[in-house]
Amino acid sequence: MALMKMSIWIRGARLKTLPLAIAPVIIGTALSWKGVFVYSQGGDILHEPCPFFGGQHDLRETKLGSMVGTCQTSLSWFVLVAVLCGCVALFLQIAANFANDYSDGVRGTDEGRGADMEPGRSSAGTLPTRDTPRGPARLVASGMNPRAVLAAAGINALIACLCGLVVCALTGYWWFILVGFACLVAGWCYVGGKHPYGYRCLGEVFVFVFFGLVATCGTMFALSGTVSLSGVWGGCAEGFVAVTVLCVNNLRDIESDHDHGKHTWMTALGRSKGAVLTISLLTMASAMAILFLLVLWRSTFVAKSVPAVSIVPIAATLIMCAIHAAAIAAIAKERYKAALPLCSLGSLVLAVTFAVSSMFM
Repeated sequence: MALMKMSIWIRGARLKTLPLAIAPVIIGTALSWKGVFVYSQGGDILHEPCPFFGGQHDLRETKLGSMVGTCQTSLSWFVLVAVLCGCVALFLQIAANFANDYSDGVRGTDEGRGADMEPGRSSAGTLPTRDTPRGPARLVASGMNPRAVLAAAGINALIACLCGLVVCALTGYWWFILVGFACLVAGWCYVGGKHPYGYRCLGEVFVFVFFGLVATCGTMFALSGTVSLSGVWGGCAEGFVAVTVLCVNNLRDIESDHDHGKHTWMTALGRSKGAVLTISLLTMASAMAILFLLVLWRSTFVAKSVPAVSIVPIAATLIMCAIHAAAIAAIAKERYKAALPLCSLGSLVLAVTFAVSSMFM
């Protein structure tokens, strides 16, 4: 019985979506690595080692009166902040998943989803296309106490907040509290409250902003004190993949969403045009990662006058393209059950592609 309850809660956390939380943190961390670690590991003859709990941008001055570098962080500080940023993103994602389950459940949007549905029928009573008729059974819609689901959302949000406060203390950027508050409000108001923006064709926009730009650029700023054009570029690429995952979910639930007045890009466009848009978003994300690698290769070639291309980023790019191609094929064939984990995994591989490109080029 205990194992059964545990599996239900794990299902409610929606593990397939969690790579979307980790991927932008990986990009922000990787893009910060080279810029942060300048004269930072153990010190040298000209200046002292960086402290564990040191602030950033601590300019060290030599006895001769000249600046020799910026001692920004220690390795321990960098790793700790990066891990905490990942925890913030991860637990906020889980909290949002439970909150969405609660809100859709009490609103009735999730009725008819899951194993209780009549086989071969969609929520609208129409014949399904392949494996599209039903989404996974939700907690509240399956009979779970709504208050327990809401409490689970609150506990995960609290853990995310505690991790965020530690990040603020380590970096000195206390205004991050405002960013965290905005993330909490966005997570709740997606389908919660009296006027959920997820029901008004705005869910895709907010997913792009928070799962792409905010997570990537926020991590990069926490670690380096700045946000580069590469960070914005990587954040946009991850945002496109996150929107792709949402669109796949909404394509799968398009009849149910339409019946319950949930307006998304997919209900507005219809299944065929919505699939074209979804495929275009994933293709655009792949193209951005490839272009990022090519730009770095060109800069390396010009600087060193030799074609210094590492096999690691090329291999990562090829793997990313293969996974994204498989996801696109699944979307085109309306196999959304297969497309969802492929797109989610694709976000993680995209992040690795950006990471190894920036670190090996």
